[in-house]
Amino acid sequence: MPHSLTKIRIGTRASKLALTQIAEVKELLLQNTSLREDQIEIIPITTSGDKIQDRNLADIGGKGLFIKELEEALITNKIDIAVHSAKDVPPIVHEATQIAAFTKRKDAHDYFISSKFNSINQLPNGAVVGTSSARRKAALLRIRPDLKIINFRGNVDTRLAKLEAQEVDATILATCGLNRLQKNIIEKNIIPLETMLPAAGQGCLAIQIRADDQQNCALVAKINDIISEICVNTERLFLRQLRASCKSPVAAYCKLNSAGELIFRTIIFDFDGSEIFATEQKTKLSDNASTELAELAAKKTKIDAEKLLAKICG
Repeated sequence: MPHSLTKIRIGTRASKLALTQIAEVKELLLQNTSLREDQIEIIPITTSGDKIQDRNLADIGGKGLFIKELEEALITNKIDIAVHSAKDVPPIVHEATQIAAFTKRKDAHDYFISSKFNSINQLPNGAVVGTSSARRKAALLRIRPDLKIINFRGNVDTRLAKLEAQEVDATILATCGLNRLQKNIIEKNIIPLETMLPAAGQGCLAIQIRADDQQNCALVAKINDIISEICVNTERLFLRQLRASCKSPVAAYCKLNSAGELIFRTIIFDFDGSEIFATEQKTKLSDNASTELAELAAKKTKIDAEKLLAKICG
């Protein structure tokens, strides 16, 4: 049975960024529904992805480890809603749950951070860059094959501290996360989409509920941003079509342009960035736009980049 709507229990990761994201969702609920502050309970949950910091995420189960305990809490009725960074949510979630809403997408760009250098191009030969993202690693090596990329885990403050301690020369983080934590953003350090296309869902928050929870489905629909939903679902459907995982160096970004058209760009990379295959699709906004764009891009990728796709998603 769904939990009574006299109080709604929201589950979240326990990091500072996750709690900032929860505050964002809580404010949306207070503004757009009849819920009062005392009816919203925040339940921080430490996930496996947060506990295990010394190993590469792809080797221990992927980004799904950031939502596993939250999914379990949903299924066992310990929470009513789970809030995630959409880029951390695998293309297929547990069948007893559903992604029921997306918040309005914030800046999806990646961001270059270094205490010594001002851009990727300024890094010296053989510079060490920390990232645990297969996509970011491949994109970096595509333009700078001389760089040494090392695994770099931890929350934003942990990674910034490692950078300050000179464990690496630079790192790449999501601009939206830095903005949410009110970090100082330098415009020239925002990496252009042409240099580094984002991960599917980057910049957006995904709200997960139980699959049969009609009450909360109706509730979170009131804070759903329809354009973000269409765009992020396009990206997620593309990943699903490719059977991509967090080990797969795949970028996917959909946006609505000023002419009312959805532009969907994708890139798959070889792990070392030596080979890429890119697609760009365009369609008018419609009810089936997400499926249409995702299927077109996936079909083209499967046909024209069969060997590369088999290598990175096989």
